[in-house]
Amino acid sequence: MLIKSITYCLLFSCFLVNINGCSLLEVSEEVNKLESAAVIKGQVQRHSSQQGPIIVYRYTLKDKTYIADSYSRTTPSGHYQMDVFPGTYYLAAFIDNNHDGKRQDNEHAGLYSLKQHAPSPITIHSGETFNNADFTISEKPLARINGYSSQYSQEKLSKSIGRLIHLNDPLLQRKNYSMGLWTPLQFIDKVGGGLFFLQEYQANKTPVLFIHGINGGPLDWKMAIESIDEHHFQPWVSYYPSGLRLDMISNYLIKAIALLQDKYQFKKLYIVAHSMGGLVARSTIKKYLQTYPDLADSIQLLITVNSPLAGMQSTEKVERLPIIIPSWRDLKPKSQFLNDLNSWFLPDNIPYHLVFSYLPDEGDDGVVTLQSQIPYKIQENATRIYGFNNSHVGTLKDPSFLNLLHATLEKTRTANTNSVNKGSE
Repeated sequence: MLIKSITYCLLFSCFLVNINGCSLLEVSEEVNKLESAAVIKGQVQRHSSQQGPIIVYRYTLKDKTYIADSYSRTTPSGHYQMDVFPGTYYLAAFIDNNHDGKRQDNEHAGLYSLKQHAPSPITIHSGETFNNADFTISEKPLARINGYSSQYSQEKLSKSIGRLIHLNDPLLQRKNYSMGLWTPLQFIDKVGGGLFFLQEYQANKTPVLFIHGINGGPLDWKMAIESIDEHHFQPWVSYYPSGLRLDMISNYLIKAIALLQDKYQFKKLYIVAHSMGGLVARSTIKKYLQTYPDLADSIQLLITVNSPLAGMQSTEKVERLPIIIPSWRDLKPKSQFLNDLNSWFLPDNIPYHLVFSYLPDEGDDGVVTLQSQIPYKIQENATRIYGFNNSHVGTLKDPSFLNLLHATLEKTRTANTNSVNKGSE
């Protein structure tokens, strides 16, 4: 749920009492660390006859053990990008020949090395971008380094890509949502988050990815998830710490979707997003189309609900405060994030259904103004626009909205099926 006055919430929830059991110092330390985030970019050249996506692993070195703690998938041209914190890292990559996301002994690999057969460290400082982490995968086996070992210890967010979970799992409890806003790194450590399945994957069902908003989580979508046709659709839920910069969240989602698409080869994906999640969804689709054009045809529907598409006016007040949660910066009207996102148009082949809400005699839904929910430029990009006389979160439980969601999913599925049948004639 997006708070109506971020200033009020910070002053009274943060300065007068502890936030979710955390001290103001803890929040400040997390914000400072998040603001120090850096980027590693590079390209992996394929000098191998093996086919399949290229997966890049990031390692740290401790007591002569290389520990793989995160990974990314390259573009078709081999380019990749990783969000990191200041530190020293090592990189290796392999061709995922069997599309399982894990390296097998017979899969060709390579490492970032400035010396033959020796991994080279990349030391990166606060806010830096390391642009030339380029290396090659060949058919030659990697030489073992005497006295050193390696192990995989992926971060919880990476482990939870495609993990099966139930809505009643303690992981999804609402008490965790505020932790994700105020102390997102603590959320990642204790809760993890991820892109979860709510049922075993079935190839004959279309995945519907539900994306929550700020200070929210998967349970916000409980009634919507329970309302969809389980014979034709399978619900997926994103679960992320909403205090992160929105680019970091969408970077994670494009990685997660690409890895799942490699593994399951699904042809259709529908995305439904609430509040700030609408910005995350639009950013994810934009990047996915640019980064993985060979996979992008799978995204065939977007629905946003009560999203601050033009930003939140209230975030302009927080500049005077000693602590600014990173995601608030992106919610500022005309922020760099919003300017970049709103200069882009969703392509015509992806139907976009824009849902907004309003309260009686009000110019908003209790949280987001109508001006921000339905800016004219984005109205032009929408296939259909629907308005509900309800509140910011109340709309998600509105029977009329649930009927609309069911009808839109079914209509899109039928249109996709007819298109495929016509193309095969």
